[in-house]
Order: sequence, then structure tokens, then C-alpha cells
Amino acid sequence: MEEVLITFNGQNYLANYNEQSGYYELEITAPKTGGIYYTDIKYTDLFEQIYEESATIQIFAKEEIIIETNKVFMWIFDYYNFTVKDIIELADYTISIDEETNSSSTINVLKKTNAKSNDIVMIKKNNEIIYWGVIDEIQNDDGQTLYQYTLKYITNLFDRDIILENENLIKNTGVEDFIADAITNNYINCEDNFINLPYLELEIKTHTKKQTSVTNVNNNIYNLHTWITNCNQNYDIVYSFSIKNKKLVMMIETKKEKEILIDVNAQPISNYTEVFETDVVSKVTVLYNMVNGEDSPGKYTLYLLNDRTTTTDMNNQNRAEGKIKTLYTQNYEDAEQTALDNIKANSYNHNITFDYYNRFIQIGTPITIKTKESLIYNTYISAINITQSKFIKYTCGNIRTNFIDKLLKERS
Repeated sequence: MEEVLITFNGQNYLANYNEQSGYYELEITAPKTGGIYYTDIKYTDLFEQIYEESATIQIFAKEEIIIETNKVFMWIFDYYNFTVKDIIELADYTISIDEETNSSSTINVLKKTNAKSNDIVMIKKNNEIIYWGVIDEIQNDDGQTLYQYTLKYITNLFDRDIILENENLIKNTGVEDFIADAITNNYINCEDNFINLPYLELEIKTHTKKQTSVTNVNNNIYNLHTWITNCNQNYDIVYSFSIKNKKLVMMIETKKEKEILIDVNAQPISNYTEVFETDVVSKVTVLYNMVNGEDSPGKYTLYLLNDRTTTTDMNNQNRAEGKIKTLYTQNYEDAEQTALDNIKANSYNHNITFDYYNRFIQIGTPITIKTKESLIYNTYISAINITQSKFIKYTCGNIRTNFIDKLLKERS
């Protein structure tokens, strides 16, 4: 008996044969959330031969009607007790959200406030939070009415050198738990109560174990903000902030957002730019001194293959060409993850920037982008730049495309 089984959005359906059209047909209620959905099709013929195929289906969802006022307001919170110091309407601003470069945002304010360095700010546009930040500097020239605020993204709250403690949490419990432990011990329950932030609360949603260690350590001291940023880039750890019961809540998790489809040809997009660098790291040698807590110096080497997988076999015929790196980690147990992290960084060599008309997409959101040449890339929003313009500038990072095929094509 002929049978067509379709798996769509996690559900199985049996298609019916339509004699008039000559097709197998199926009516499915479309998901409420638009995006790209993957469909598996399994067909069994009269001879019980099974055929399988996959396809992608694009679902368009009607966007909610938003009444825009185009008003932008900035809340200023006191760093020590999180009380509201002031609420200011903004007329001139350049908001930059880019943790990979830790860029600054600039806000011009026509009002004197009692804000100071390290105070926390929240910026809302059309009643939607678009930015959390920390005041880095306030500048006023010659007593004029214009005050220029320089802001850093809110994770700069943790720009402090601290002592390395409880590193085993990374391997045994999760990267998120190690970060939460470091923040708790140094910002919430520190023995020096004067510097504690009693309004700060943490929520840990996921627990991602990694066979790695903190990399930016010098004499058992490391910068917490640098490590937090590294975890965002290497392990997809996401940090989000909100206010609950007059507390500043920081959520730490490995978050898989719903993928958004962006079609350069069909959507209001301008200034599309694609930069493709084919310079990749193909060999990483990691030196180490300790094995299972005992002195035993050695080295671990990882090689990149043409299909983007890795191997420890130096004589593998499918090795890819590229840069060579030599690194150091104290423990042998961390060597493999250290090498993998560096080879993974190859994916940041392919970047796309574009301006999108009047649409805000959260940083870290995964997207499928269809270019003018109808090529499709899977990537995510790695940086955002917001001004008074209706267009918002986005930068994509970590594009998952085959660099090696590009290299081989150019070489041939």
C-alpha cells in the first residue's frame, strides 16, 4: 500500500491521495509564530520500498500592530541601591550593542541630573526595552545645557579583576553556574558588605558543562567581564536583564531563540554588505604541564579537515590549509577544548551587515538570511546600532558556511 508520512513541527501526519490533482495532500494548521520550519517526508511504495526526503517551509505570520510614538526614554538607576534617579526623554542618541568589541553608546541629554559614573541605565523606545547599560562618563563643556553620556553595555558591571575560585563548576555543573558563583561571591554576598549590590538577583536557566578552564588567568586572577564575553562567543551563553519586584534580575542561559527569516530582496533592507575572509586556523598545538594533577609536560595537536571536522591524525589526507597556532593551558584535560575553541573561531571570518527598516531584533537572535544571489546562510545578530533613523544597523556573526569549499574553489 502506498503511504506518505509527513513530520511537521514535531507532529506526524498521513497525507491523502487526491485523484483529481494526482498529488498527496494534507491540511495543517499553520503555527502562530512565523519562521523556517523543517519537514521530513517518508514515502512507502507498493513494494514496501521506503523513500525519505526533507524540505523547508516558510511560514509568514501577521505582525502585531504597534502604535508608535517614536519617543525614547532613559531611566537612570543608582548603582548602590537601584533607586530611580531620573527619567529623561532622549532626542539625540547612538546606541551600540556589541559585546565582541565592547563598543560605547553616546547619549546627548539637555538636562542636568545627579547621575554619576557606574550608574545603571535602561532605554525604552515605544515602551520596549532596547538597551541596558552602565554610565562610563558624563561630559559637559563650559556649563552648557548639553550633557553627553558615554555608556557601556550592562555586562560591564562585572569589569573587575577577581580571584579564581570554584573553577571545577565549569566541568561538573555548568559554565552558567560558575559565572553565577563568581558574581554571587564578588557582587552579592562578598565579605566586604560595603561593595555588595543587594538589588542584584540571578536566575540560572541552563547548565552547560564544558571540559575547559578560565583562559584569561594571571597569577590566579582574571577579569570577570572578559570571561563572560568569552562564554557568550564560544559557548552561546546569553545574558538578559529585567526588573522584578524592584530588583535587577540577570538571567544566564544557553538560549535557542526562534530562527527569523530575513530575505534581502523581499524585506525593507538597505546597505547590505558581505565580507568574506578565507583566512582560517587549521592547526592548533596546545602545550600543557599537568596530567591528573601531576607534572607531565606534553602537547596536544588538533587539525582541521576539508569538511570542517577535526582530527588528531597528522597524516590525514583531508587536512585543510590555513594558519597555525600554538597555545598553552596548564592541564591536559583542558587541551582538547582549548584547541576546539580556537578552530571554532574560524566561523567569525564571514560577516554580513545590513540596515533594517523600523524592526528591532534582539542581539543573539538566530537568523536565516537569504542574500541577493539567493544564497542562504544560518547566522545570528552579533551587534546592533540604533540612532534616530528608522533604519537599525545589524551585524551578523559566526556564519555557518563552508570556508573550506570556498578555499578549494579559489585554489582550483
